[in-house]
Amino acid sequence: MKKGLWALTVFLLVLLFLPTGANAASGGPGIRIDGEIRIFNPPCQIVNQRTMVPLRFVIEDTALKGSVNWDSSTGKVTVLCREKNFEFIIGKSKVLVNGVESYLDSAPYVYQNRTYLPLRFLAENLGGIVSWSSALSEVRISFQDPALNKNPAVFAYYYSGGFRELQENANLFSDIALRWFETDSDGDLFYEYQDNYSQVLDFIRNKGIKTHASVVFMDKAGLHTLLSSSERRANLINQLYNEVQKNDYDGVNIDFEFIAANDTDYFTIFLQELKDRLGGDKELSVAVFARTVNDNWATGYDYQAIGEIVDRMVVMSYDYSYKTSDPGPVAPLWWVEEVVDYMTNTARIPASKLLLGLATYGYNWGSGQATTTVTWDKLNKVKNTYSVTEHFDNASMSPYYTYTDGNGIAHQIWLENELSLNEKWNVALDKNLGGISFWRIGNGFEDLYNLLNKNLAD
Repeated sequence: MKKGLWALTVFLLVLLFLPTGANAASGGPGIRIDGEIRIFNPPCQIVNQRTMVPLRFVIEDTALKGSVNWDSSTGKVTVLCREKNFEFIIGKSKVLVNGVESYLDSAPYVYQNRTYLPLRFLAENLGGIVSWSSALSEVRISFQDPALNKNPAVFAYYYSGGFRELQENANLFSDIALRWFETDSDGDLFYEYQDNYSQVLDFIRNKGIKTHASVVFMDKAGLHTLLSSSERRANLINQLYNEVQKNDYDGVNIDFEFIAANDTDYFTIFLQELKDRLGGDKELSVAVFARTVNDNWATGYDYQAIGEIVDRMVVMSYDYSYKTSDPGPVAPLWWVEEVVDYMTNTARIPASKLLLGLATYGYNWGSGQATTTVTWDKLNKVKNTYSVTEHFDNASMSPYYTYTDGNGIAHQIWLENELSLNEKWNVALDKNLGGISFWRIGNGFEDLYNLLNKNLAD
C-alpha cells in the first residue's frame, strides 16, 4: 500500500513540476563540458530562467565519473561525486550537500523517467566554472584539476634567425610556437618568413618539444572581413588543418590582434570552429592582450568564452609602457598581478590554461626622438658605447638605465632583467598558472635563460 501511495505521489509531482508553456523550453541550449559538446536525450530544458539538465547524464559524464542512486521506497535521490554527497527529494527545493542544507530556486522534477536539476547549482558545487556563450548559444562548464601544477610549461615563440639560440637552450622549452604563418582577409594561409623549416622542425621534435603552427593577423579591417564570413573562416580552418596534418604539428596557435569590439562573437565562433576541426588530439592556443579590472577600452576578446574553448591562453602581460607613452616599466609587477587576477577571477579562466607572457624586449626613450625597441644585445651595445647608469624601481620591480648620447640627448631604457623576471615567474607559480611564454627565441636574452636554468634545474 505504501509503495502504491508513493508511486501515485511521484506521478502527481511529475505532473506538478513538469515544465510547460512559457515557463519552459525543451531542446534547450547546447551543453559543453571541458570543451566537448554533450548530447542529452531527453535534452536540457529552461525552467524559470534556469537550465535544467538530466542529472545522471551529467554526474556519470567522463569528466566527473560520479554515481546516482534512486531509493524508490523513500523517493530520495543520492549523488556521490568529487567527494561531495548530495541528497534531495523530487519536488522539494531543499538539498543536503555533505550534510549542509541548501535550497534550489527551481525544484528537481522527473521528465521522461529522468531526474532534472539546475545545472549551475550542480556544477558549481562540484568545483566547475559555468559560463554562457551568447555567440554559440551554449552553456559551458569547465572542471579544473585541483592538483598543483608542478611542471610549468615554457611556451616559446620562434620564427627566423634564432636557430643557434634554440639549439643552445632546447632543454628549457616544453612547447615552441613556430610563428611562420600569416593569413589575410580571404583566409589564405602563407609563410611569412623564409627559414629551413624541415631542419628546425626535426630538431625540435628530436628534443621531445611540442610544436605549434602559429598564425598572425594584425589588420582590424581585414580581420573583420575574415571573421564575419563563414566561408572565409572555413577556408582558413581547412588550410590550418591540412598544415597540421601534413607536418604533424601538436597544435595551432592563433595570434590575431586589434580585433574590433563588434567582431568579438565572430572571433569566438572562429575559435570554436577551429577547435572542433582540430579534434581532441591537437591543442589550440591563443594569444590575447593583457587586461585588468581597471581597463575600460573596448576589446575584441570575450576572455571567458575563449578560455572555455582553447587549451591554453598566452596573456601578453607586457607593453604597459610602450613606444608612444612616457618612459616607464614594460611590465610592472603590480600590474602583472592585476592582469592575472582579472584573468582568473573576473574572466574565470582556469589557471592551468594560462601562460604568463614575459617580455624579452624593452624600449629606449630619448628626449625629442622616436622611441625604439631594445633587446638584450642592443642594451649591451649601448653599454659598450656610452656611460650607462643602472637603476632599479622598487615600486614596479623593474630595472632601467639612463645615459646621454653623443648629441647630448638624455635617454631612458626600460628592459627586464633576471631579478624582475624572477618576480613574474613567482607570480606564475604562486597562482598555479600553466606556465610562462615569451616572445621570442632569437632575442638573445641571457637573463631569461639564466632564470629558467635555475628554476628548471630539477
